[in-house]
Amino acid sequence: MRVLFLTQTTELGASSRYRVYQYIELLKKDGVICHVSPAVPDFIFNFMYIKQGLWRKVPCLFFIILRRFFDLLRVKFYDIIFIQREILPQVYPVFERLICLLNKNIVFDFDDAIFLVPPQRQSFLYNFRYKDNIRDIIRISRLVIVGNNYLKTYALRFNSNVQLIPTSIDTNRWFIDKKEQLAKTKVVIGWIGSEHTLFYLDALGDSLRNLSRLFQIEVRVVGVNNFFVKGVDVVNIPWSFISEVDEVNKFDIGIAPLVEDAWGKGKCALKALQYMSCGIPVVCSQAGVYKEIIDDGENGFLASDEYAWEKKLAMLISDEKLRVKIGKQGRITVLERFSRNGSYVILKSLFKNK
Repeated sequence: MRVLFLTQTTELGASSRYRVYQYIELLKKDGVICHVSPAVPDFIFNFMYIKQGLWRKVPCLFFIILRRFFDLLRVKFYDIIFIQREILPQVYPVFERLICLLNKNIVFDFDDAIFLVPPQRQSFLYNFRYKDNIRDIIRISRLVIVGNNYLKTYALRFNSNVQLIPTSIDTNRWFIDKKEQLAKTKVVIGWIGSEHTLFYLDALGDSLRNLSRLFQIEVRVVGVNNFFVKGVDVVNIPWSFISEVDEVNKFDIGIAPLVEDAWGKGKCALKALQYMSCGIPVVCSQAGVYKEIIDDGENGFLASDEYAWEKKLAMLISDEKLRVKIGKQGRITVLERFSRNGSYVILKSLFKNK
């Protein structure tokens, strides 16, 4: 079997990394010939995705178009064309339709509510978007793979062949590694993410400030360099693929704030799963998929408002044994329900049936 993966980014992009790249080695071991074609190379990813600004994205679209024209020349030589997210966001799916003319065996995968306008990225250009691009791609696909039940419900409106594969964790890579930290005087509350999701963390500023008045805490933010809260000891850490697991293992508590809106319901809980896989106790917003994953007080905590955030973080800050207990249960949850190997079994069976 030959599969061409058309990914949004290289491994530097979290969505492509967790939805495609982490399965390539396993597929190859099972005899599947895999070719991966990211829309943009690393240097353009750094320019286009990590740095904000629409002006950065528009020139890069020309590179994406050129790359996908090249891919059109070879799609007919593969058994499956796996499209990870849409090729050109918010525009008419011309490339997907051209691919379908050449090879109807399209598998379309998405893990966010990309049929909506992303929050915090409202631009006058979105007024000219093609609103039905994701709907159209779903309709022409032989199989649709989604990251959670909310996305599945949406996709089933336009295609009856929809499979849920949750965003999963390689538990051999993400594991508990608590190195001895000498002279540690503060409890570390950690968050990992990007500029695109930083606004969720911004909403916790007052709660973190209030907690810092009561406890010796440090807030470690991995992936951005511009998060600050007056009166709070904040450390911003650059993200890298090599160091991300080590950085998360330095956390004592992991936080995953979210908003219960249409976009939030499409999120796939990657932050929380990363923390949990490392045995880090989590506090998540009582929103979206977190409500399906977290059993409040057992494998993590859910917080519905500012008072709940402060109360549950305070419980974990002041009780090391509770942190260890919740962290262990979180690790078990990932092993049982969100491991890469478990999700791969589903993916492999879907490919065999194509």
